[in-house]
Amino acid sequence: MNTSFQVVVAIDFGTSRSGFAYKFKESEDSVFRDIWPDNPSSYPKTATHLLISPEGKIQAWGYTAMKKLAELRAKGLAKDFFFARNFKMALHSGERDKNGPYVIHDGTGEKIPVINLIADYISLIKDEALKEIKNSTSGELKDEDIRWCLTIPAIWKDEDKDLMRRAAQKAGLIGSSDDEAERLFLVLEPEAAAIYCQEVDKNSLTPGTTMMIVDAGGGTLDITVHEVKEGGGLDEVAPGSGGPFGSMYVDKSFLEYLREKLSDELIVKFQDEEPVNFLAMLNEWERTKCGFDPETSGDVIYFPIQTKLYNLINKYKPEVLKRLADEQNGDDENIYLSRETMEAIFRHTLDGLVSTIEGEFRKLEQGVDIMFLVGGFSTSPVLRQRIEKEFGKRVKKIVMPPRPGVAILKGAASFGVNPSVIRARRSRLTYGVSYTPTFKEGVDLEGKKFWAADLKEYLCLDRFSTLVNIGSRVAVDAEITSTHVPTDCNQKNMLLKFFSTSKKEVRYTDEPSVTKLGELLVEMPFTTGGLDRIVEVKYYFGQTEIKIKAIDRTSGNEYKTSIRFSSSY
Repeated sequence: MNTSFQVVVAIDFGTSRSGFAYKFKESEDSVFRDIWPDNPSSYPKTATHLLISPEGKIQAWGYTAMKKLAELRAKGLAKDFFFARNFKMALHSGERDKNGPYVIHDGTGEKIPVINLIADYISLIKDEALKEIKNSTSGELKDEDIRWCLTIPAIWKDEDKDLMRRAAQKAGLIGSSDDEAERLFLVLEPEAAAIYCQEVDKNSLTPGTTMMIVDAGGGTLDITVHEVKEGGGLDEVAPGSGGPFGSMYVDKSFLEYLREKLSDELIVKFQDEEPVNFLAMLNEWERTKCGFDPETSGDVIYFPIQTKLYNLINKYKPEVLKRLADEQNGDDENIYLSRETMEAIFRHTLDGLVSTIEGEFRKLEQGVDIMFLVGGFSTSPVLRQRIEKEFGKRVKKIVMPPRPGVAILKGAASFGVNPSVIRARRSRLTYGVSYTPTFKEGVDLEGKKFWAADLKEYLCLDRFSTLVNIGSRVAVDAEITSTHVPTDCNQKNMLLKFFSTSKKEVRYTDEPSVTKLGELLVEMPFTTGGLDRIVEVKYYFGQTEIKIKAIDRTSGNEYKTSIRFSSSY
């Protein structure tokens, strides 16, 4: 691992908001930005928004994108501009074609590759980070002096991670060479949060303490469980889990409620014709959502109807206003949200969140001492109360560290300086490589049988050779080795194919549960030695990405790479 860096720059690219932090190698603490242009309040992140012109150029980003859209709308110039938000989740679960995941341009119907949106946004964050570092230091940093850390949800699949690395390359964080690859770490968000929690609560986290990190953000819920080791390292004790249970899904429930209350037709019309006021309504909902406390908020919350929306209702469906007035003691300018209604809006997301945490507990062979709540959604009083109710008696302590919204940023920067703080991880899947062993009569499928003339025996195609099992503990520096030999005396290359499965054991690489991850071609130019030539392959599964190094022992040729994913697109 390259240790010549001078500074770590961590980018927390979030569904709703994003930011950066940087930490010099010899520094005790990291630095992050707390004030962003047009941000309505002090916060360590800005909005993950992009405003794109009809020509495909970035016009504004962050909270400024919303302000610029309002200005364009007021002048009647907003037609065909694309306001991109919540596009991070489309990378993992959005629509996709042969070129990968995409989002639809609202105005034109054009497919926009998600990787391009992410690369554009990361590039803008990168430029801001470098500008701030330059302004705060007297020396000049070269590219090789910087180690980048880009945060990713724990629930993301291996191909999602690969797309994020490609986005980082497009954004200019690193080049495409293997040497450049070492300057970028993909950091699991809950692991970063675990490092932060350990740093701020050193007195409680003594060796042997087990802590569960519940990272509730805008788009995802991520959970990991770590045991504190001697010397302050962290050892993952069960495979992490998570799901789409971030605060944006509470927002979706609220919009569904509005459509039911005011009519779907009017809400769609309001969004199409008055996008700036629609966003203003969502901002008002954000304040309402974050402030809702079932214990102190009273029986009714008064949610104001935007003037433009009120006028639309009055013009097209005045009966809706009459019904509101009848239900609300003559008030047709607000929507009355009872405590029961608010709890119902939160319920589906919180039920999924609780169920996912419950599933993580079932994986454990030991108890949990401390549960840490981090991420922006964790500040919600209704979330914290539900967590306390469901799990308060199953852990010794539930803690929300100071400034939970900055936990991932600061933890990722610390990880970049000292990656060895994570001692071991648990494999999320079973990984293997294809091989061709001797065919076993009565056991192997006849269709897999082929004759190897030089070996003078029948071999079996498509066998799955397990390298690491799902749930296995893998030390971050663990090296797993497999050896392969040719089946033909004159063979001049060997194509290694890599696979994963959610099952503990499979026999063939083409079984329905098995996914092809990628492949690596190893050149074997010298045929001297015939069948006795060896290709040695070393795998590193304990890191956030799978690393592979293959060596043709005859020629000495070495091939080092991350798996290049080929299954999905």
